Amino acid sequence: MRAKARRSEKGQAMAETAMFSVLLVLMAFGFLSLIPIHRARTAATASAYGCAQFLSQSPDAVRAAQNAYQIANTTLNSEWSGTFGVQYRVSVEPPRAPGDPGACTVSWQIPELFRLGFGNGSSQERFISRSETWKAKWR
Repeated sequence: MRAKARRSEKGQAMAETAMFSVLLVLMAFGFLSLIPIHRARTAATASAYGCAQFLSQSPDAVRAAQNAYQIANTTLNSEWSGTFGVQYRVSVEPPRAPGDPGACTVSWQIPELFRLGFGNGSSQERFISRSETWKAKWR
């Protein structure tokens, strides 16, 4: 009686290992791409919030808008943000009258490298701030 020749499964195991390795690498890049996205959003949120707080602190709307814009850009350009390559745009809407609301918007665009082809990589954070009426009457 002749024994049937056994077919080796080495080839199939190597192919499965190669496919699993590629999938693992893609997943790793996907998870690593979330770090710059999260950092960009965190920096934009901190910047917009700080901008809105400075906007509500001065009774002079023009000076408040200048201070708010400056603090927003200082926050975005700080060394701690770690958002190299992200493009930001700050927009300040000062209060029209004493006690009216003002708003700060920070938009951002993430580099293509970190988007991995998904979406346009841009978003925005917006905070509305109203100065108290008694502060708005300071002169």
